[in-house]
Amino acid sequence: MMKDKIGQIMRKTYGYWWVDGLAEIGMGLIFGILGGYNYLLIKLQLSTTTSIFMALGEPVVFLACWFGYGRLVRWTKERLTYRRTGYVAYQQKNRKDRTKHAIISAVLGLSVALTITYIGPEVLKINSLVMISGLMALVTLFLAIWHNVNRLILVAAAQFAMGLWISTLPLEPELGPTLLMAAIGVVWLLSGIIVFIIYLLRTKPVQEKNV
Repeated sequence: MMKDKIGQIMRKTYGYWWVDGLAEIGMGLIFGILGGYNYLLIKLQLSTTTSIFMALGEPVVFLACWFGYGRLVRWTKERLTYRRTGYVAYQQKNRKDRTKHAIISAVLGLSVALTITYIGPEVLKINSLVMISGLMALVTLFLAIWHNVNRLILVAAAQFAMGLWISTLPLEPELGPTLLMAAIGVVWLLSGIIVFIIYLLRTKPVQEKNV
């Protein structure tokens, strides 16, 4: 019983991360950057060596975006959210936990990549765009349930719908994933911007409340 209560408190605490829409805006920017990077790879007339180098650099771009995402969202929250609805301190993970989570993330990443590139299209005969959008929708749905953020269910559904729609378009094979990343980015951005506007309208800085 006590563990259940602690779990509920932890979920509510981490759900606070999504209260102002900034996390969703950050996710949208990540997908937008990755989509733009892939578009450059396709459209720029690069030598074979440069193309390989830039393709290998994509995971680095993703890691840089992910690292910057957390810092940028926290920086913005410190100057906006915490002045309106209070500060929440998240438990710091020790080195052992960080290492374990990194290994799990790497294994999951490889599994997802294998599913998208081989198991889905070759074994199950499922379009890769549908696979990508479906997996993204499942991850988002997990976040919605775990953090009790119901609007993310709509984000998950929209992502999957985008994958289904883009898979029917007469596009060059390399343009499909790029367009899907951009579309998913737009979904996250729109959700975040709407929530952010509502948040600003419903809350005021502490100084104004005390006047």
